[in-house]
Amino acid sequence: MTQKSLLLAFALCSLMAVSCKKETTTDVTTTAVTDSVSTTEKNIAVVKEMNKAYVKNDIPNIFKHYAEGYTDYGDGSYEAQVYKNTDTLAIYQKEWAVAFPDFKIENDKYYANGDEVVVISDWSATWKGEFKGQKPTGKAFKFKDAEIYTLKDGKITSHRSIMPLKPIAESTGFVWPEEPK
Repeated sequence: MTQKSLLLAFALCSLMAVSCKKETTTDVTTTAVTDSVSTTEKNIAVVKEMNKAYVKNDIPNIFKHYAEGYTDYGDGSYEAQVYKNTDTLAIYQKEWAVAFPDFKIENDKYYANGDEVVVISDWSATWKGEFKGQKPTGKAFKFKDAEIYTLKDGKITSHRSIMPLKPIAESTGFVWPEEPK
């Protein structure tokens, strides 16, 4: 009888502990999920807005959500570049818009988890204007890419891409500058 009473007491205590823990965990998880969804949705909105501005060459709106000290890792084939501010990025964007005035990002899909946003999309353009001192060839590019953005407090802090830019650029006839040795 004593063993059965102890087992029953243990079982009841375990049930109470599990049910109490479950309620607490559920409340904490629900709050965390709500906060995460909110952050995730906000971060997706920031990246969507930036991409729309990029296609329109709306420079102030492209970079308004970039953090100071933004880091671009590219596809990892070159050394990461840290930008103190967006001035250099704006200059590059102006050059890009002249070279590829018909640039498009289409079929974009956004996936996120907290502070990371991944965009899978189709990029296309035709090289119609001078770029990096080279004359246009009139050749077009089209490729599927995935861009990975990291955000903190609603600001884009870094970017990574899975598509290597060098072969895409060379497919349009662009001569990739040699790396300094």
